[in-house]
Amino acid sequence: MKRWLFICISIFLLTGCTSYTELNELSIVNTLGIDYQENKYQLTVNVMDGNLDDGKIEEKITTYTSQGTTLEEAFQMIYRKSEKRIYLSHIDLLILTEDAINNHLIDIIENFLQNNEYRNNFNVVLLKDISLKDFMEKKLVAEQINNLLNTNYKETAMTKPQDLETMMQELLMDKNTYLPTITDQNDEIFLRGLTLIKNNQILEELTIEDTILFNLLKNTLHKTTISPYMISENQTLVTTKKNEIYFHFHTIVNQKDDFEKQMKSKLLSFLTKYQQKDYDILKLTQKIYQNDYHYYQQTPNLLSKLNFHFSFEIKEKENYLQGELFYETR
Repeated sequence: MKRWLFICISIFLLTGCTSYTELNELSIVNTLGIDYQENKYQLTVNVMDGNLDDGKIEEKITTYTSQGTTLEEAFQMIYRKSEKRIYLSHIDLLILTEDAINNHLIDIIENFLQNNEYRNNFNVVLLKDISLKDFMEKKLVAEQINNLLNTNYKETAMTKPQDLETMMQELLMDKNTYLPTITDQNDEIFLRGLTLIKNNQILEELTIEDTILFNLLKNTLHKTTISPYMISENQTLVTTKKNEIYFHFHTIVNQKDDFEKQMKSKLLSFLTKYQQKDYDILKLTQKIYQNDYHYYQQTPNLLSKLNFHFSFEIKEKENYLQGELFYETR
């Protein structure tokens, strides 16, 4: 926490502040939460106050709540409650509820696009099964949730972080995207699977295994476990030829027995499921659009016509006290 404040102090000093006055007069928004209840936006903001007194840093997290018929109105209520200027340029996390997404996702996105004070590279998560107010009153800092996301993404592939800019790009492309999902369990932050958004509305939540398969197909899997297999490395290459989609995997696993057969079955089932739901979970039609625009234009209902093919190059990894042995298989 002190390292974070030190960085902020350095920024202010480097940009020409000659005293501690500005830092002492700012409340830096760290986490922003948006809900929608009873036809009003419910806004909850966690700000970090850093006071410098005799060279010592005094820090605290303050939670403000407000409501309004528009987001701007809700923000104005927050400004009226704070003794300091609310500083929005260092938001690290946006928390949305299901009601906020289902009622006003586009309006929320437009608010961020129109406000020059924001930057758009902060993470976005979906909160479930606990009220936004109760969750934010725990006075968690964004760093805790972001670290939880990043660690699990790299170590287990049970989630995938999503930043606002990427989310907006995906929504503009086909109104579909995903969000990592969090909740509270036994008074601790608890990570769930990814939640899919279709046509700017919540569609459904992926299981943990389906989230892992999603990362495998997206070539965003570092390592994971799909019982009884432990994947320590993977690279996925995706190519298209008209409506034929080819996935080629370079994978290192702890054992090769039936791995390819089981994974092909799981992957085909996963892709077919969302093909039948008319949900382009990997944005494969967009890939065809980029590779073969003429075919894309001439083929109605393209998603339903896609055929999936899988091939694997597998290395088996066995760990011994003496080192590591690798056996390449096909």
